[in-house]
Amino acid sequence: MAYQVAVYALLKAAIEVELFLSQKRYNSPVSEILSAKALFLGEFVENQLKAKHPKLVQWFRTVELPRIGGSFIPLFKQWSVEYAGSGVAGVILAISCCTAVRKLGSGRIACALFTESIDDILVELMDLSCSLVTADKLHQLALEAGFEDEFLLHFGKKVLPNKNIEDVEFWIGLVQKKLMFAFHREGVITGELTFSDNIEETTLATLGIFAFLGRETRLFLSEMNIKDLDEQIKDFLSYLECGSLYICPEFNSLPEYQLFIEVVVDEIGWLDFYAPLRSKFHHDGRRSRQHAIQAEKEIILYTVLTVCYDVFSGYAHYSNSSQQPMDRKLLSFLLRSQTLLSSCLEEYWAAYDKSGESMKFSERVPSDSTPSVPTNKAITSSSILLEAQQNPVDLMKRRSSQDGSTIRKGTNLQGERGGGSERKPLYERFVRDSTKKLVTVSNDIWMGTRLLFIDVKDAFGLLVKQLRGNKITNRERGKIDRTLNDLANLVPITILMLIPVSAVGHAAMLAAIKKYMPSLIPSPYSSKRLNLVKQLERTKKMEVESWAAEDLGRARETSKEKEEDKSFTVTMP
Repeated sequence: MAYQVAVYALLKAAIEVELFLSQKRYNSPVSEILSAKALFLGEFVENQLKAKHPKLVQWFRTVELPRIGGSFIPLFKQWSVEYAGSGVAGVILAISCCTAVRKLGSGRIACALFTESIDDILVELMDLSCSLVTADKLHQLALEAGFEDEFLLHFGKKVLPNKNIEDVEFWIGLVQKKLMFAFHREGVITGELTFSDNIEETTLATLGIFAFLGRETRLFLSEMNIKDLDEQIKDFLSYLECGSLYICPEFNSLPEYQLFIEVVVDEIGWLDFYAPLRSKFHHDGRRSRQHAIQAEKEIILYTVLTVCYDVFSGYAHYSNSSQQPMDRKLLSFLLRSQTLLSSCLEEYWAAYDKSGESMKFSERVPSDSTPSVPTNKAITSSSILLEAQQNPVDLMKRRSSQDGSTIRKGTNLQGERGGGSERKPLYERFVRDSTKKLVTVSNDIWMGTRLLFIDVKDAFGLLVKQLRGNKITNRERGKIDRTLNDLANLVPITILMLIPVSAVGHAAMLAAIKKYMPSLIPSPYSSKRLNLVKQLERTKKMEVESWAAEDLGRARETSKEKEEDKSFTVTMP
Protein backbone atom coordinates (compact mmCIF):
# COMPACT_ATOMS: atom_id res chain seq x y z
CA MET A 1 0.00 0.00 0.00
CA ALA A 2 2.92 2.36 0.63
CA TYR A 3 3.83 2.30 -3.08
CA GLN A 4 0.21 2.93 -4.05
CA VAL A 5 0.03 5.96 -1.75
CA ALA A 6 3.33 7.32 -3.10
CA VAL A 7 2.18 6.95 -6.72
CA TYR A 8 -1.17 8.57 -5.96
CA ALA A 9 0.53 11.52 -4.24
CA LEU A 10 2.98 11.85 -7.15
CA LEU A 11 0.17 12.06 -9.71
CA LYS A 12 -1.82 14.53 -7.60
CA ALA A 13 1.24 16.78 -7.25
CA ALA A 14 1.94 16.54 -11.00
CA ILE A 15 -1.65 17.57 -11.80
CA GLU A 16 -1.44 20.60 -9.47
CA VAL A 17 1.90 21.76 -10.88
CA GLU A 18 0.72 21.25 -14.48
CA LEU A 19 -2.37 23.39 -13.85
CA PHE A 20 -0.10 26.10 -12.47
CA LEU A 21 2.22 26.02 -15.49
CA SER A 22 -0.45 25.63 -18.15
CA GLN A 23 -2.27 28.45 -19.87
CA LYS A 24 -5.52 26.62 -19.18
CA ARG A 25 -6.12 26.85 -15.46
CA TYR A 26 -9.07 24.48 -15.82
CA ASN A 27 -9.78 21.52 -18.09
CA SER A 28 -6.13 21.12 -19.01
CA PRO A 29 -5.56 18.15 -21.38
CA VAL A 30 -2.88 16.76 -19.07
CA SER A 31 -5.17 17.12 -16.08
CA GLU A 32 -7.96 15.31 -17.91
CA ILE A 33 -5.64 12.45 -18.86
CA LEU A 34 -4.16 11.98 -15.38
CA SER A 35 -7.15 12.81 -13.18
CA ALA A 36 -9.22 9.76 -14.06
CA LYS A 37 -6.36 7.35 -13.32
CA ALA A 38 -5.34 9.19 -10.16
CA LEU A 39 -8.95 9.15 -8.94
CA PHE A 40 -9.19 5.42 -9.56
CA LEU A 41 -5.98 4.75 -7.64
CA GLY A 42 -7.09 7.06 -4.81
CA GLU A 43 -10.38 5.21 -4.41
CA PHE A 44 -8.48 1.92 -4.45
CA VAL A 45 -6.25 3.12 -1.59
CA GLU A 46 -9.13 4.58 0.43
CA ASN A 47 -11.15 1.38 0.15
CA GLN A 48 -8.24 -0.54 1.67
CA LEU A 49 -7.92 2.01 4.49
CA LYS A 50 -11.64 2.01 5.12
CA ALA A 51 -11.60 -1.77 5.43
CA LYS A 52 -9.06 -1.43 8.25
CA HIS A 53 -10.65 1.56 10.03
CA PRO A 54 -13.13 4.21 8.75
CA LYS A 55 -11.24 7.11 10.38
CA LEU A 56 -8.07 6.30 8.44
CA VAL A 57 -9.61 7.74 5.27
CA GLN A 58 -10.04 11.22 6.81
CA TRP A 59 -6.53 11.09 8.29
CA PHE A 60 -5.13 10.08 4.90
CA ARG A 61 -6.84 12.97 3.09
CA THR A 62 -6.00 15.73 5.56
CA VAL A 63 -2.62 14.70 6.96
CA GLU A 64 -0.72 12.01 5.10
CA LEU A 65 -1.52 12.87 1.48
CA PRO A 66 -0.51 16.59 1.77
CA ARG A 67 2.68 15.58 3.57
CA ILE A 68 3.75 13.05 0.93
CA GLY A 69 2.67 15.28 -1.95
CA GLY A 70 4.71 18.17 -0.57
CA SER A 71 7.85 16.06 -0.68
CA PHE A 72 7.66 15.95 -4.48
CA ILE A 73 7.53 19.74 -4.94
CA PRO A 74 11.34 20.26 -4.75
CA LEU A 75 11.74 17.75 -7.58
CA PHE A 76 9.47 19.86 -9.79
CA LYS A 77 11.42 23.11 -9.30
CA GLN A 78 13.99 22.01 -11.85
CA TRP A 79 11.60 22.81 -14.67
CA SER A 80 12.48 26.18 -16.12
CA VAL A 81 10.16 29.17 -15.80
CA GLU A 82 10.88 29.65 -19.51
CA TYR A 83 8.22 27.06 -20.36
CA ALA A 84 5.62 28.29 -17.85
CA GLY A 85 2.36 29.14 -19.60
CA SER A 86 3.12 27.05 -22.70
CA GLY A 87 2.08 23.70 -21.29
CA VAL A 88 5.35 22.08 -22.30
CA ALA A 89 6.80 21.75 -18.81
CA GLY A 90 3.58 20.28 -17.46
CA VAL A 91 3.39 17.66 -20.19
CA ILE A 92 7.03 16.67 -19.75
CA LEU A 93 6.52 16.50 -16.00
CA ALA A 94 3.50 14.23 -16.44
CA ILE A 95 5.39 11.95 -18.84
CA SER A 96 8.31 11.74 -16.41
CA CYS A 97 5.99 10.77 -13.56
CA CYS A 98 4.24 8.09 -15.63
CA THR A 99 7.60 6.72 -16.78
CA ALA A 100 8.76 6.48 -13.17
CA VAL A 101 5.54 4.67 -12.24
CA ARG A 102 6.01 2.18 -15.06
CA LYS A 103 9.60 1.50 -14.04
CA LEU A 104 8.36 0.87 -10.50
CA GLY A 105 6.58 -2.20 -11.82
CA SER A 106 3.18 -3.82 -11.37
CA GLY A 107 4.44 -6.11 -8.61
CA ARG A 108 5.06 -3.25 -6.19
CA ILE A 109 1.99 -1.21 -7.04
CA ALA A 110 -0.26 -4.30 -6.90
CA CYS A 111 -3.09 -2.69 -8.87
CA ALA A 112 -3.33 -4.43 -12.22
CA LEU A 113 -5.98 -2.18 -13.79
CA PHE A 114 -3.93 0.92 -13.00
CA THR A 115 -0.54 -0.36 -14.16
CA GLU A 116 -2.01 -1.70 -17.40
CA SER A 117 -3.30 1.78 -18.25
CA ILE A 118 0.07 3.53 -17.80
CA ASP A 119 1.22 2.69 -21.34
CA ASP A 120 -1.97 4.19 -22.80
CA ILE A 121 -1.47 7.33 -20.72
CA LEU A 122 2.11 7.68 -21.99
CA VAL A 123 0.92 7.39 -25.60
CA GLU A 124 -1.68 10.12 -25.08
CA LEU A 125 0.78 12.44 -23.36
CA MET A 126 3.47 11.97 -26.02
CA ASP A 127 1.00 12.59 -28.83
CA LEU A 128 -0.05 15.74 -27.00
CA SER A 129 3.54 16.89 -26.52
CA CYS A 130 4.45 16.63 -30.21
CA SER A 131 1.79 19.25 -31.01
CA LEU A 132 3.38 21.72 -28.58
CA VAL A 133 7.07 21.63 -29.49
CA THR A 134 9.28 20.49 -32.35
CA ALA A 135 10.76 17.00 -32.41
CA ASP A 136 14.29 18.16 -31.58
CA LYS A 137 13.17 20.25 -28.60
CA LEU A 138 10.96 17.42 -27.35
CA HIS A 139 13.86 15.00 -27.59
CA GLN A 140 16.08 17.35 -25.60
CA LEU A 141 13.43 17.63 -22.90
CA ALA A 142 12.96 13.86 -22.88
CA LEU A 143 16.71 13.39 -22.52
CA GLU A 144 16.85 15.77 -19.56
CA ALA A 145 13.76 14.23 -17.94
CA GLY A 146 15.04 10.68 -18.27
CA PHE A 147 12.53 9.11 -20.63
CA GLU A 148 14.49 9.14 -23.89
CA ASP A 149 13.93 5.41 -24.44
CA GLU A 150 10.16 5.82 -24.24
CA PHE A 151 10.37 8.83 -26.55
CA LEU A 152 12.34 6.89 -29.16
CA LEU A 153 10.10 3.82 -29.00
CA HIS A 154 6.98 5.93 -29.47
CA PHE A 155 8.10 8.40 -32.12
CA GLY A 156 10.44 5.98 -33.90
CA LYS A 157 7.32 4.43 -35.43
CA LYS A 158 6.15 7.78 -36.80
CA VAL A 159 9.24 9.01 -38.63
CA LEU A 160 7.67 8.20 -42.01
CA PRO A 161 5.55 9.35 -43.71
CA ASN A 162 6.26 12.91 -42.60
CA LYS A 163 5.37 16.08 -44.47
CA ASN A 164 7.79 18.15 -42.40
CA ILE A 165 11.23 17.65 -43.92
CA GLU A 166 12.86 19.36 -40.91
CA ASP A 167 11.61 16.54 -38.68
CA VAL A 168 13.04 13.95 -41.07
CA GLU A 169 16.37 15.79 -41.03
CA PHE A 170 16.32 15.76 -37.22
CA TRP A 171 15.72 12.02 -37.07
CA ILE A 172 18.48 11.25 -39.56
CA GLY A 173 20.90 13.48 -37.67
CA LEU A 174 19.93 11.85 -34.36
CA VAL A 175 20.38 8.35 -35.75
CA GLN A 176 23.76 9.28 -37.20
CA LYS A 177 24.98 10.68 -33.87
CA LYS A 178 23.78 7.63 -31.96
CA LEU A 179 25.51 5.27 -34.38
CA MET A 180 28.80 7.16 -34.16
CA PHE A 181 28.66 6.97 -30.37
CA ALA A 182 27.74 3.28 -30.48
CA PHE A 183 30.59 2.41 -32.86
CA HIS A 184 33.07 3.91 -30.39
CA ARG A 185 31.39 2.29 -27.39
CA GLU A 186 31.26 -1.17 -28.94
CA GLY A 187 34.78 -1.03 -30.37
CA VAL A 188 33.74 -1.06 -34.03
CA ILE A 189 35.96 1.93 -34.84
CA THR A 190 38.71 1.97 -32.23
CA GLY A 191 38.77 -1.64 -31.17
CA GLU A 192 38.16 -4.81 -33.14
CA LEU A 193 38.08 -3.16 -36.56
CA THR A 194 40.90 -1.04 -37.93
CA PHE A 195 39.92 0.46 -41.27
CA SER A 196 42.70 0.65 -43.81
CA ASP A 197 41.38 3.69 -45.70
CA ASN A 198 40.71 5.89 -42.66
CA ILE A 199 36.95 5.64 -43.02
CA GLU A 200 35.34 8.57 -41.24
CA GLU A 201 32.91 7.80 -38.46
CA THR A 202 30.21 9.86 -40.19
CA THR A 203 30.62 7.72 -43.30
CA LEU A 204 30.32 4.55 -41.24
CA ALA A 205 27.22 5.89 -39.49
CA THR A 206 25.60 6.77 -42.83
CA LEU A 207 26.31 3.28 -44.11
CA GLY A 208 24.67 1.98 -40.95
CA ILE A 209 21.51 3.98 -41.64
CA PHE A 210 21.08 2.57 -45.14
CA ALA A 211 22.11 -0.94 -44.10
CA PHE A 212 19.36 -0.77 -41.48
CA LEU A 213 16.90 0.48 -44.12
CA GLY A 214 17.80 -2.42 -46.42
CA ARG A 215 17.49 -4.95 -43.60
CA GLU A 216 14.13 -3.62 -42.41
CA THR A 217 12.81 -3.55 -45.99
CA ARG A 218 13.84 -7.16 -46.55
CA LEU A 219 12.26 -8.28 -43.27
CA PHE A 220 9.07 -6.33 -43.98
CA LEU A 221 8.64 -7.93 -47.40
CA SER A 222 9.22 -11.33 -45.83
CA GLU A 223 6.64 -10.53 -43.15
CA MET A 224 4.17 -9.62 -45.89
CA ASN A 225 4.86 -13.05 -47.51
CA ILE A 226 6.32 -11.47 -50.65
CA LYS A 227 9.07 -13.85 -51.65
CA ASP A 228 9.21 -14.01 -55.46
CA LEU A 229 11.00 -10.70 -55.96
CA ASP A 230 12.50 -9.79 -59.30
CA GLU A 231 16.25 -9.41 -59.76
CA GLN A 232 16.18 -5.61 -59.81
CA ILE A 233 14.66 -5.38 -56.34
CA LYS A 234 16.97 -8.10 -55.04
CA ASP A 235 19.96 -6.15 -56.35
CA PHE A 236 18.73 -2.96 -54.72
CA LEU A 237 18.07 -4.55 -51.32
CA SER A 238 21.34 -6.48 -51.35
CA TYR A 239 23.39 -3.42 -52.22
CA LEU A 240 21.53 -1.23 -49.74
CA GLU A 241 22.05 -3.70 -46.89
CA CYS A 242 25.55 -4.97 -47.66
CA GLY A 243 27.00 -2.49 -50.17
CA SER A 244 29.14 -1.03 -47.40
CA LEU A 245 31.64 -3.83 -47.99
CA TYR A 246 32.75 -2.00 -51.16
CA ILE A 247 33.59 1.05 -49.04
CA CYS A 248 34.96 -0.86 -46.05
CA PRO A 249 36.74 -3.97 -47.38
CA GLU A 250 36.95 -5.26 -43.79
CA PHE A 251 33.24 -6.07 -44.03
CA ASN A 252 34.01 -8.83 -46.53
CA SER A 253 34.73 -10.89 -43.42
CA LEU A 254 31.53 -12.30 -41.94
CA PRO A 255 32.50 -11.73 -38.26
CA GLU A 256 33.32 -8.06 -38.89
CA TYR A 257 30.15 -7.38 -40.84
CA GLN A 258 28.07 -9.23 -38.27
CA LEU A 259 29.53 -7.02 -35.53
CA PHE A 260 28.73 -3.93 -37.57
CA ILE A 261 25.11 -4.87 -38.24
CA GLU A 262 24.55 -6.09 -34.66
CA VAL A 263 25.66 -2.73 -33.28
CA VAL A 264 23.44 -0.89 -35.77
CA VAL A 265 20.34 -2.94 -34.96
CA ASP A 266 20.96 -2.78 -31.22
CA GLU A 267 21.40 0.99 -31.27
CA ILE A 268 18.58 2.09 -33.60
CA GLY A 269 16.23 -0.87 -33.36
CA TRP A 270 13.56 1.53 -32.12
CA LEU A 271 13.41 3.08 -35.59
CA ASP A 272 10.56 1.49 -37.57
CA PHE A 273 10.12 2.79 -41.10
CA TYR A 274 7.24 0.43 -41.83
CA ALA A 275 5.09 0.67 -38.67
CA PRO A 276 2.23 2.56 -40.44
CA LEU A 277 2.30 0.05 -43.30
CA ARG A 278 2.11 -2.92 -40.93
CA SER A 279 -1.07 -1.61 -39.36
CA LYS A 280 -2.51 -0.85 -42.79
CA PHE A 281 -1.81 -4.21 -44.44
CA HIS A 282 -2.60 -6.28 -41.34
CA HIS A 283 -6.04 -4.67 -41.06
CA ASP A 284 -9.07 -7.00 -40.97
CA GLY A 285 -6.88 -10.12 -41.22
CA ARG A 286 -5.82 -9.76 -44.84
CA ARG A 287 -2.27 -10.86 -44.07
CA SER A 288 -3.35 -14.29 -42.80
CA ARG A 289 -2.77 -15.68 -46.28
CA GLN A 290 0.46 -17.49 -47.01
CA HIS A 291 0.99 -15.63 -50.27
CA ALA A 292 0.05 -12.14 -51.32
CA ILE A 293 -2.22 -11.75 -54.32
CA GLN A 294 -0.69 -9.93 -57.27
CA ALA A 295 -2.55 -6.63 -56.82
CA GLU A 296 -1.73 -6.47 -53.12
CA LYS A 297 1.88 -7.36 -53.84
CA GLU A 298 2.21 -4.48 -56.30
CA ILE A 299 0.74 -2.02 -53.81
CA ILE A 300 3.13 -3.17 -51.09
CA LEU A 301 6.16 -3.03 -53.39
CA TYR A 302 5.35 0.45 -54.62
CA THR A 303 4.82 1.67 -51.05
CA VAL A 304 8.11 0.10 -49.94
CA LEU A 305 10.00 1.80 -52.75
CA THR A 306 8.33 5.07 -51.75
CA VAL A 307 9.58 4.69 -48.18
CA CYS A 308 13.12 4.10 -49.46
CA TYR A 309 12.82 7.18 -51.65
CA ASP A 310 11.72 9.26 -48.66
CA VAL A 311 14.74 8.13 -46.63
CA PHE A 312 17.13 9.03 -49.46
CA SER A 313 15.43 12.39 -49.85
CA GLY A 314 15.56 13.07 -46.11
CA TYR A 315 19.25 12.25 -45.96
CA ALA A 316 19.94 14.48 -48.97
CA HIS A 317 18.20 17.41 -47.27
CA TYR A 318 20.05 16.71 -44.02
CA SER A 319 23.40 16.57 -45.80
CA ASN A 320 22.66 19.81 -47.63
CA SER A 321 21.40 21.74 -44.59
CA SER A 322 24.22 20.59 -42.31
CA GLN A 323 26.89 21.20 -44.99
CA GLN A 324 28.43 17.93 -43.92
CA PRO A 325 31.46 16.92 -46.03
CA MET A 326 30.94 13.64 -47.83
CA ASP A 327 33.46 10.93 -48.54
CA ARG A 328 33.98 10.16 -52.24
CA LYS A 329 33.23 6.47 -51.77
CA LEU A 330 30.10 7.25 -49.77
CA LEU A 331 28.87 9.52 -52.56
CA SER A 332 29.42 6.69 -55.03
CA PHE A 333 27.45 4.33 -52.78
CA LEU A 334 24.51 6.74 -52.51
CA LEU A 335 24.41 7.43 -56.25
CA ARG A 336 24.50 3.73 -57.07
CA SER A 337 21.78 3.00 -54.52
CA GLN A 338 19.63 5.70 -56.07
CA THR A 339 20.23 4.30 -59.55
CA LEU A 340 19.15 0.84 -58.42
CA LEU A 341 16.06 2.30 -56.76
CA SER A 342 15.24 4.20 -59.94
CA SER A 343 15.69 1.00 -61.92
CA CYS A 344 13.19 -0.78 -59.65
CA LEU A 345 10.62 1.94 -60.26
CA GLU A 346 11.34 1.84 -63.98
CA GLU A 347 10.73 -1.91 -64.11
CA TYR A 348 7.58 -1.44 -62.10
CA TRP A 349 6.10 1.05 -64.55
CA ALA A 350 7.36 -0.96 -67.52
CA ALA A 351 5.28 -3.89 -66.28
CA TYR A 352 2.17 -1.74 -66.55
CA ASP A 353 3.14 -0.48 -69.99
CA LYS A 354 3.55 -4.05 -71.25
CA SER A 355 0.22 -5.15 -69.83
CA GLY A 356 -1.60 -2.22 -71.42
CA GLU A 357 -2.70 -0.73 -68.13
CA SER A 358 -3.82 2.84 -68.67
CA MET A 359 -4.80 3.67 -65.09
CA LYS A 360 -2.03 5.29 -63.10
CA PHE A 361 -0.94 3.46 -60.01
CA SER A 362 -1.33 6.59 -57.92
CA GLU A 363 -5.07 6.28 -58.50
CA ARG A 364 -5.07 2.82 -56.96
CA VAL A 365 -2.88 3.48 -53.94
CA PRO A 366 -4.08 5.49 -50.91
CA SER A 367 -2.79 9.04 -50.90
CA ASP A 368 -0.97 8.58 -47.61
CA SER A 369 1.47 6.16 -49.25
CA THR A 370 2.84 8.73 -51.68
CA PRO A 371 6.08 10.53 -50.87
CA SER A 372 5.79 13.66 -48.81
CA VAL A 373 6.97 16.85 -50.54
CA PRO A 374 9.51 18.78 -48.46
CA THR A 375 9.84 22.50 -48.28
CA ASN A 376 12.08 24.13 -50.85
CA LYS A 377 15.70 24.75 -49.89
CA ALA A 378 18.59 26.61 -51.45
CA ILE A 379 20.64 24.48 -53.81
CA THR A 380 24.21 25.33 -54.68
CA SER A 381 25.29 25.20 -58.29
CA SER A 382 28.18 22.88 -57.48
CA SER A 383 26.05 20.22 -55.81
CA ILE A 384 25.69 16.67 -57.00
CA LEU A 385 21.96 16.29 -57.53
CA LEU A 386 19.96 13.42 -56.12
CA GLU A 387 16.82 13.45 -58.27
CA ALA A 388 14.29 12.58 -55.62
CA GLN A 389 10.65 13.47 -54.95
CA GLN A 390 9.93 13.85 -58.66
CA ASN A 391 7.37 12.10 -60.80
CA PRO A 392 8.69 8.52 -60.96
CA VAL A 393 7.64 8.02 -64.59
CA ASP A 394 9.34 11.15 -65.89
CA LEU A 395 12.37 10.46 -63.77
CA MET A 396 12.78 6.94 -65.07
CA LYS A 397 12.33 7.97 -68.72
CA ARG A 398 15.05 10.57 -68.29
CA ARG A 399 17.47 8.16 -66.62
CA SER A 400 16.83 5.15 -68.83
CA SER A 401 18.91 6.53 -71.70
CA GLN A 402 21.84 7.08 -69.31
CA ASP A 403 21.69 3.94 -67.23
CA GLY A 404 20.35 1.40 -69.68
CA SER A 405 23.78 -0.03 -70.48
CA THR A 406 24.93 -0.26 -66.86
CA ILE A 407 21.96 -1.65 -64.96
CA ARG A 408 21.29 -5.35 -65.23
CA LYS A 409 17.77 -6.03 -66.34
CA GLY A 410 15.71 -8.35 -64.15
CA THR A 411 12.41 -10.01 -64.59
CA ASN A 412 9.31 -7.85 -64.21
CA LEU A 413 7.30 -7.66 -61.00
CA GLN A 414 4.62 -9.96 -62.33
CA GLY A 415 7.01 -12.88 -62.10
CA GLU A 416 7.05 -13.92 -65.76
CA ARG A 417 8.56 -17.31 -66.27
CA GLY A 418 9.69 -19.11 -69.33
CA GLY A 419 7.31 -21.69 -70.73
CA GLY A 420 7.26 -24.42 -73.30
CA SER A 421 9.07 -27.06 -71.30
CA GLU A 422 7.51 -30.48 -71.39
CA ARG A 423 5.94 -31.83 -68.25
CA LYS A 424 8.39 -34.09 -66.47
CA PRO A 425 7.37 -37.47 -65.14
CA LEU A 426 6.23 -37.44 -61.55
CA TYR A 427 9.23 -39.29 -60.14
CA GLU A 428 11.71 -37.01 -61.95
CA ARG A 429 10.07 -33.92 -60.54
CA PHE A 430 10.05 -35.49 -57.10
CA VAL A 431 13.78 -36.28 -57.31
CA ARG A 432 14.56 -32.81 -58.61
CA ASP A 433 12.57 -31.06 -55.88
CA SER A 434 14.00 -33.31 -53.17
CA THR A 435 17.55 -32.71 -54.39
CA LYS A 436 17.01 -28.97 -54.51
CA LYS A 437 15.54 -28.97 -51.02
CA LEU A 438 18.41 -31.12 -49.72
CA VAL A 439 21.02 -28.77 -51.20
CA THR A 440 19.25 -25.74 -49.72
CA VAL A 441 19.01 -27.29 -46.26
CA SER A 442 22.64 -28.43 -46.40
CA ASN A 443 23.78 -24.92 -47.29
CA ASP A 444 21.69 -23.48 -44.46
CA ILE A 445 23.18 -25.94 -41.98
CA TRP A 446 26.69 -25.07 -43.13
CA MET A 447 26.07 -21.31 -42.90
CA GLY A 448 24.39 -21.72 -39.50
CA THR A 449 27.35 -23.73 -38.24
CA ARG A 450 29.71 -20.96 -39.34
CA LEU A 451 27.60 -18.40 -37.50
CA LEU A 452 27.48 -20.58 -34.39
CA PHE A 453 31.26 -20.97 -34.43
CA ILE A 454 31.66 -17.19 -34.73
CA ASP A 455 29.23 -16.65 -31.85
CA VAL A 456 31.03 -19.15 -29.61
CA LYS A 457 34.38 -17.53 -30.39
CA ASP A 458 33.04 -14.04 -29.67
CA ALA A 459 31.29 -15.15 -26.48
CA PHE A 460 34.46 -16.82 -25.21
CA GLY A 461 36.42 -13.63 -25.87
CA LEU A 462 33.82 -11.58 -24.01
CA LEU A 463 33.90 -13.95 -21.04
CA VAL A 464 37.68 -13.65 -20.88
CA LYS A 465 37.33 -9.87 -21.08
CA GLN A 466 34.88 -9.92 -18.18
CA LEU A 467 37.09 -12.22 -16.08
CA ARG A 468 39.95 -9.75 -16.50
CA GLY A 469 37.84 -7.11 -14.80
CA ASN A 470 36.83 -5.17 -17.90
CA LYS A 471 33.25 -3.97 -18.29
CA ILE A 472 31.12 -5.36 -21.08
CA THR A 473 28.24 -3.53 -22.72
CA ASN A 474 24.59 -4.56 -22.63
CA ARG A 475 24.86 -5.80 -26.21
CA GLU A 476 27.86 -7.96 -25.35
CA ARG A 477 26.12 -9.34 -22.26
CA GLY A 478 23.08 -10.16 -24.38
CA LYS A 479 25.29 -11.91 -26.93
CA ILE A 480 26.79 -14.13 -24.23
CA ASP A 481 23.31 -15.08 -22.98
CA ARG A 482 22.10 -15.74 -26.52
CA THR A 483 25.08 -17.95 -27.34
CA LEU A 484 24.66 -20.00 -24.16
CA ASN A 485 20.97 -20.45 -24.96
CA ASP A 486 21.85 -21.51 -28.52
CA LEU A 487 24.27 -24.14 -27.23
CA ALA A 488 21.58 -25.48 -24.91
CA ASN A 489 19.07 -25.69 -27.78
CA LEU A 490 21.66 -27.40 -29.97
CA VAL A 491 21.61 -30.55 -27.80
CA PRO A 492 18.08 -31.78 -28.67
CA ILE A 493 18.54 -30.81 -32.32
CA THR A 494 21.77 -32.83 -32.48
CA ILE A 495 20.02 -35.85 -30.98
CA LEU A 496 17.33 -35.66 -33.65
CA MET A 497 19.97 -35.41 -36.37
CA LEU A 498 21.57 -38.64 -35.08
CA ILE A 499 18.40 -40.61 -35.75
CA PRO A 500 19.18 -43.06 -38.59
CA VAL A 501 17.00 -41.66 -41.37
CA SER A 502 17.74 -40.36 -44.83
CA ALA A 503 19.02 -36.87 -45.52
CA VAL A 504 15.58 -35.95 -46.85
CA GLY A 505 14.12 -37.13 -43.54
CA HIS A 506 16.50 -34.90 -41.60
CA ALA A 507 15.53 -31.97 -43.80
CA ALA A 508 11.84 -32.70 -43.18
CA MET A 509 12.40 -32.82 -39.41
CA LEU A 510 14.22 -29.49 -39.45
CA ALA A 511 11.45 -27.93 -41.52
CA ALA A 512 8.83 -29.20 -39.08
CA ILE A 513 10.74 -27.87 -36.07
CA LYS A 514 11.15 -24.46 -37.72
CA LYS A 515 7.43 -24.29 -38.41
CA TYR A 516 5.94 -25.66 -35.19
CA MET A 517 8.70 -25.16 -32.57
CA PRO A 518 10.88 -22.27 -33.80
CA SER A 519 12.14 -21.54 -30.27
CA LEU A 520 14.12 -24.80 -30.37
CA ILE A 521 16.14 -23.65 -33.37
CA PRO A 522 19.45 -22.00 -32.33
CA SER A 523 19.55 -18.41 -33.57
CA PRO A 524 22.45 -19.01 -36.03
CA TYR A 525 20.16 -21.40 -37.94
CA SER A 526 17.18 -19.01 -37.97
CA SER A 527 16.06 -17.59 -41.29
CA LYS A 528 16.68 -14.03 -40.11
CA ARG A 529 20.41 -14.58 -39.59
CA LEU A 530 20.86 -16.98 -42.51
CA ASN A 531 19.30 -14.47 -44.89
CA LEU A 532 21.84 -11.87 -43.77
CA VAL A 533 24.67 -14.20 -44.79
CA LYS A 534 22.95 -14.84 -48.12
CA GLN A 535 22.60 -11.11 -48.71
CA LEU A 536 26.29 -10.62 -47.98
CA GLU A 537 27.30 -13.41 -50.37
CA ARG A 538 24.96 -12.09 -53.05
CA THR A 539 26.36 -8.58 -52.75
CA LYS A 540 29.92 -9.84 -53.18
CA LYS A 541 28.95 -11.22 -56.60
CA MET A 542 27.44 -7.97 -57.84
CA GLU A 543 29.26 -5.95 -60.51
CA VAL A 544 29.74 -2.82 -58.47
CA GLU A 545 33.13 -1.48 -59.44
CA SER A 546 32.07 -0.53 -62.97
CA TRP A 547 28.87 1.00 -61.61
CA ALA A 548 30.79 3.26 -59.24
CA ALA A 549 33.04 4.60 -62.00
CA GLU A 550 30.09 5.38 -64.28
CA ASP A 551 28.09 7.04 -61.50
CA LEU A 552 30.94 9.31 -60.49
CA GLY A 553 31.59 10.15 -64.13
CA ARG A 554 27.98 11.26 -64.61
CA ALA A 555 28.11 13.17 -61.34
CA ARG A 556 31.15 15.15 -62.44
CA GLU A 557 29.49 15.99 -65.76
CA THR A 558 26.49 17.49 -63.98
CA SER A 559 28.71 19.55 -61.68
CA LYS A 560 29.31 23.06 -62.98
CA GLU A 561 32.57 23.50 -61.12
CA LYS A 562 35.82 21.76 -61.88
CA GLU A 563 36.56 20.86 -58.27
CA GLU A 564 34.97 17.70 -56.91
CA ASP A 565 31.83 18.57 -54.99
CA LYS A 566 30.93 16.23 -52.17
CA SER A 567 27.55 17.63 -51.18
CA PHE A 568 24.31 15.75 -51.58
CA THR A 569 21.20 17.69 -52.53
CA VAL A 570 17.62 17.15 -53.66
CA THR A 571 16.22 18.98 -56.66
CA MET A 572 12.64 20.12 -56.46
CA PRO A 573 10.17 19.76 -59.35
